[in-house]
Amino acid sequence: MKFSIRRFNEWLIVVLLIILVPALFWLIEDFLPRHFNYLFNPDSTSVLIGLASVDAIDMFRGDDPAGFSLTRETVSIYVNVLIYLMLGPYLFLMGYIKAKKTERRTKPWYWYAGAVICIGSLSIIPTEILKQYVFENTKASAADSRTKDLMRAELAEVGFATAQYEILEDGVDELFSVDELNLENLKYNYTVESIQLDTLITLMVSNPDLPDYNVKMEVRPYNRSLLKQRN
Repeated sequence: MKFSIRRFNEWLIVVLLIILVPALFWLIEDFLPRHFNYLFNPDSTSVLIGLASVDAIDMFRGDDPAGFSLTRETVSIYVNVLIYLMLGPYLFLMGYIKAKKTERRTKPWYWYAGAVICIGSLSIIPTEILKQYVFENTKASAADSRTKDLMRAELAEVGFATAQYEILEDGVDELFSVDELNLENLKYNYTVESIQLDTLITLMVSNPDLPDYNVKMEVRPYNRSLLKQRN
């Protein structure tokens, strides 16, 4: 057999293994222990994304995130890194070196295993990096959404306190500022945009962490529609 044909057959076997191994794993997956799947999980970052999703929900609720801890699932991530980034290339290289030392240059069995793992990692790694990038953006967006909700909620408290201050204290005038309300633990920055006598007071809340976002509230102390927010 010519060398070129033998090499073609070797890579043909690799391609067949890439197709057959996942198919075989899919057929017997239901019969394997639950945690066995994680050890050879080509989508191992799904574990990280799952944990980060729970943390994002906790952050949105205002709870402390649980964070990352060592479990069977998280340890499997390290196992997959070893398999796809270290074991695969090692087997592929050692198989190639072994074949060069033989007269017929026949590839040993572990060359095929290494080739399958290396090709698999080349298709997996870019996808996983993209998934992680998208998720980080989603996580940051969730944190921003929670901050915006807190800003709107606190603005409502300030607006109600402003209306109460005008009605009970008769104290809103052109020099009025939110500091006069003596509200404690305000997290954000407030400015009085405009005052039209005692019928309309426009407040605005801003946050240095979100410089492009602010919310305005129209306060009408003597109107049935007391508060009205707008971005």
